Parts: sequence; structure tokens; C-alpha cells
Amino acid sequence: IRQYPKKRTGSSSQKKATIKFYNIVYTALLEKLPWEQLKCCLLASPGYVKDDFFKYATQEAVRREHKVLAKALKTKFILTKASSGHKHAIQDVLVDPKIMVQMEDTKVIREASILQKFLRMMDTDPDRAYYGYRHVQKACDTMAIESLLVSDKLFRSDDILTRRKYVTLVEDVRTAGGSVYLFSSMHTTGEQLTQVSGVAAILRYPLPDVADDEESSDDDEEFEFK
Repeated sequence: IRQYPKKRTGSSSQKKATIKFYNIVYTALLEKLPWEQLKCCLLASPGYVKDDFFKYATQEAVRREHKVLAKALKTKFILTKASSGHKHAIQDVLVDPKIMVQMEDTKVIREASILQKFLRMMDTDPDRAYYGYRHVQKACDTMAIESLLVSDKLFRSDDILTRRKYVTLVEDVRTAGGSVYLFSSMHTTGEQLTQVSGVAAILRYPLPDVADDEESSDDDEEFEFK
């Protein structure tokens, strides 16, 4: 993570630092992202930083003859305002209705949308919103899961037994006709899911008997989103 240089009015050193920052970001875009596979790139910032960088990147792509990136800048970038430069602002941008329309076919928007649906249902329809492995597994046993949300930390766990039980859970939900959303722990949505045990489910119909189960389990601690 690189921090945008602080403004110093009329400072030549600040301008140099800004260009250096832009070049670091530009190089990362060029070297780290598979542009031919990506559907879009969301560029967000407070103020006009996004616009200034986009102008810089467009000029550099033409000057350096980076044709793939130049094409991506024309066709795949979405510019939008963010409340701040902090990581949590990403989630606010992703749930903006206007941005969701523009990015509706991308994986990250689908994840943000299903997570928001789960959060709402925890308040409005809790008998259809489950989290914690034990409760989710019981719902799976009755083929009640409509959507399963799983953190990649669990699905790809280094612990063989943990990985096996979550892989089995995913396969069982898919076999029963449910949808599976695998969340990256590196993304803000994945971090939020981890706060409620890393696994959650939206059910096709209420299962109050399972929700009222009072058996003790480490998976059923109380969690709170931050």
C-alpha cells in the first residue's frame, strides 16, 4: 500500500513525489494485472486524485506504447469518488448503486451484493441468515441453503481436516442447487465475512429450530461487524 503524498502548495518536491507515486501505481497496473482477462478496473479517490492519475496513466501508456493498458484505460476503467483513501472506503464505493450497475457482472460486486443481503437478513429475517459452521452445516443437511458465503482462509486452509470439511460443504451446497461465493480474505468483504466466523448462509426458507439450538460450540460465538 502506497500513500498519496501530502499537499504542499507550490512545492516542487511535492510535485516530484506525486509523479513518483503515479509511476509506482502505473507500473503495478502494467505488471500485476491480466488486462485481457479483467472486465473492469475501479479507480476511486477523494477529490481529483483519480482524475489526475487517469490523465497521467493515459498519457504514459501512449508515450511508452503500452497498447494493452492504453486500450484498457479507454474501455475498462470506472472513475468514482471515495470518501477517503482508507481501505474501508472501498466497501462504501462497491455498494454505491450507480457503481453496482456499471460493475454488475464482476465477482467483487456479486460478493459485496450478497454480503449486504446477508447483513440485512440478519436483522429482518434472522431465521434465514445463518453463520458458523455447525448451523450452516445443519442447514445444508436439509438442503435449505440458497447461497453459501465462505472465506478462502477456510476453503484453502493449511489444516487438512478444516479444508476438507469446507470443501465438502461447498460441494454439498452446489449439488443441492445452491450458489457458492468464495470470498478473498485480502478484500474488505472477505474481512467482514471473517468477523462472523468466515462462513455464512442465506436459506431458501426459515429454519427456526436450528437457530434456536442451544448446544454449545466454538463456531457459534457472537460476532459483530465493524
